[in-house]
Amino acid sequence: MNIKKIKQIYEKKDQGLYGTVKIKDLLGMLYHENSKLDRFTSRELGQAVGLFSDPYITTRSTRPHKRYLSKERYAFDESVLESESDAFFELVKSRRSVRKYNPDYKVSLNELSYILHYGYGVTLKESINQDGGYMGYRNVPSAGGLYPLEIYVCLFNSHLKEGLYHYDDLESSLVLTKQGNHLETVKDLIQAEPWVDMSSASGVILITGMIERHAIKYGERGYRFMLQECGAASYLLSLIIEKVGLGSCMVGGFLDQEVNKFLEVDGNYETILNPIVFGKKEG
Repeated sequence: MNIKKIKQIYEKKDQGLYGTVKIKDLLGMLYHENSKLDRFTSRELGQAVGLFSDPYITTRSTRPHKRYLSKERYAFDESVLESESDAFFELVKSRRSVRKYNPDYKVSLNELSYILHYGYGVTLKESINQDGGYMGYRNVPSAGGLYPLEIYVCLFNSHLKEGLYHYDDLESSLVLTKQGNHLETVKDLIQAEPWVDMSSASGVILITGMIERHAIKYGERGYRFMLQECGAASYLLSLIIEKVGLGSCMVGGFLDQEVNKFLEVDGNYETILNPIVFGKKEG
């Protein structure tokens, strides 16, 4: 898709306060549109990924190490690292991607509140004027404190009603936007199986990005900042999921436009960035 076509798409869909001036001309949007997966391009990518079943390629790709063998070095004391008993370091060390879950476990509202509040909720308010205005800071770094991400949760097995929820960080609550069991739909749109057993999961966290929140201030650089923030938030969410005794797995194979349609977002000004499957670990 070329830049002219992308400009036309953004002009047609623009309903924001800021207009398309800073959005439609971004080269980042050219990358954004051309890196989306549909059912055809996902099969193409799947063929390329399939090459990694070759033992030679697997051996090479699983050694991602750059080394300066002839330079001066200072070795870490491995015994000190292994003996560290600090709870935070233990948490970091224990986090691994979990691909199979306990299908009988129902995630609770308390567990969800910990995950979402500490993962991307407002945890510090700083007054900026006498009219009650404030900056709401979160536990992830955000360029300019603009926080371009939105968090959705699709619950399959929990103490809440089955359905799609939006996390309202302003009031620290989950808002049911689409009731029903959407497991089969989500399994079709987020193509994780058979590598991740989504049928046994409690749900999926779906992180979207509101591109204009960063672009209006940082232009082209804003798109990069948004992706950086998504990575930081995703990792923090996965750590907190680990902390409450659950497990998670981030998934890169999803059909962008169809996930956006499921979330009822336009896919341009707001778009899916990263799904995180989560649930109770087996055993």
